Order: sequence, then C-alpha cells, then structure tokens
Amino acid sequence: MNLFKFNYIPLNKDLGLLLLRIAFGFEMIYGHGWKKLINYDTRFHSFPDVIGIGSEASYILVTYFECFGALAVILGLYARFHALGLAIVMLVAFVVSHDMLLIGSGNGEKPFLYFFGFLLIFLNGAGKYSIDRKTGVRS
Repeated sequence: MNLFKFNYIPLNKDLGLLLLRIAFGFEMIYGHGWKKLINYDTRFHSFPDVIGIGSEASYILVTYFECFGALAVILGLYARFHALGLAIVMLVAFVVSHDMLLIGSGNGEKPFLYFFGFLLIFLNGAGKYSIDRKTGVRS
C-alpha cells in the first residue's frame, strides 16, 4: 500500500510548474499562435472584435500572446503577466467562439483547459526554474 502513497517521489512544485509552462506554452505556439503569425495577411480582416479595438488590433493582440507570450511563459519571462493575458484570450475564445460548449461539434474543450492551465501559472508564478526568478521579478 505504500506504493500508492508516492512517498518515494520527492515533491517539487517548481519542476511541475516548469513542465506545465513548457507543455502549455509549446502547444499554444505550435497549435495556435504560429498559424496566426504566418497567415496574418489573410486572417486579420475576419477576426472577431470582442473588445471594440478593431479586428486587426484584436488579431495582433491575440497573436502576440499566443506566440510571444507563450514563449515568455516557457522561459518564465514576466510569466504571470503573459499567463494572465493567455488565460483571458482563452476565456474569450471559449465564451465567444465556442459558445461555452464542452462537448459536441465545435466544442471549446481546448480553450477551457488552456484557460485553467494559464490561470494556474498566473496564480503560482513561474517558479524557481525561470528567468523571472533569476532577475528578481516576483513570480
């Protein structure tokens, strides 16, 4: 029964945060941001303008967070700021683009999970294995 208590595995919250940052950040860049970055000229005209700043400005903001913000999260560079931005972007995608559906066609399961992953990074900070920690940024 000791096998199921996992006492033999040392607790390391910072390693867990690093792995979370890498997984969520990489998937955000690879699965979402990179496509927006390379297809800018064909997609920004039809992008939803949820906050009233125009389609192009909204597209630039979302693309920034999904590419450069996600890279900053991976590196732990102003990670809380970028994680908050990504959490907001994912919440808006879940509510606006996916009508808060978690099952069925066109569901928002991914943005829903991304929202909570980036929210967790925002609430906990980047951890010990980050640029923020090395430069003294509160994380």
